[in-house]
Amino acid sequence: MNHNIIPIESILERDVDLILLEELSTDAYFCQWFTAKLALPSPSAINGAWRSISAFGLGETDILFSYQANEKKIFVLIENKLDADFQNEQFIRYEKRAQEYMDNQECDWAFPILIAPKLYCENQMDFENYISYESIADKLESDGTKRSTFKSQLLRIAVEKLRRGYQPVNSIPVQSFWLSYWQYRESHFPNLTMKKPDIVPHNSDWPMLYDERLKEVVFYHKLAQGNVDATFKCLSIEKEKAIKEQLPKWAIMVKHSKSVSVRVHSKKIDRTKDFQHQIMLIEEGLKDMDRLRDWIIANKNLFDSRDSS
Repeated sequence: MNHNIIPIESILERDVDLILLEELSTDAYFCQWFTAKLALPSPSAINGAWRSISAFGLGETDILFSYQANEKKIFVLIENKLDADFQNEQFIRYEKRAQEYMDNQECDWAFPILIAPKLYCENQMDFENYISYESIADKLESDGTKRSTFKSQLLRIAVEKLRRGYQPVNSIPVQSFWLSYWQYRESHFPNLTMKKPDIVPHNSDWPMLYDERLKEVVFYHKLAQGNVDATFKCLSIEKEKAIKEQLPKWAIMVKHSKSVSVRVHSKKIDRTKDFQHQIMLIEEGLKDMDRLRDWIIANKNLFDSRDSS
């Protein structure tokens, strides 16, 4: 027999689910690596992992991973994507499920994350925190056992499947909205810079804007959520505390796994609908972003990532 023949022609998302389920359920070292890669709290004990968990009438989590970080119970809600598009508002439902788990005291912290091929991860704008198939394949291969090397090979077959067939699919109505958004910002908010949209997939919902005076801050207009976020890399506990103490009443702080945002609740906007019919909502959101930016500039010392010593 030709030993160069690949063991299987094609891998499905379900197959990757089972690989992940086994590793998260049985290998404490993998769990340590996995959470460190995602900048999540380090596990002190593993509670388990479960596939296809529906909750709160808010859809399904592909894999729910639970562990202890000392006295804290952590849930990681994993969306596994190989080549299918996101469902409408899929990430928003993940966020809502995570919040419900915390509100119902089923866990202390809950984090939605994406696992997908690197090409997919880098061409989506929903999940801020993700880990690629390639990273997992590298980790398994480095373990050096026949079992882990075989699983690594399966993940690389999945990556190659996506690479052969993946092309971002442009959505004409969403592209039209984004171009109108970009043009409106150019005319009315020129101090906020934004890359001119090219191909815009259907799920693109977070325009990213910048101010050259704030090199470490990215502004997100999260249209469907109705949020305007100023996001920056995680700072020291002291810095975060100082920011919280100085926050104006119209803003809140939101801590992500790899970053922190100062958020203003604005109006919800539908990227699939006509831009002109929503122009007042868009203007309000950009004004909120302008106000947030002005506050950050006035308090720039709070956001300096360098130690204050």
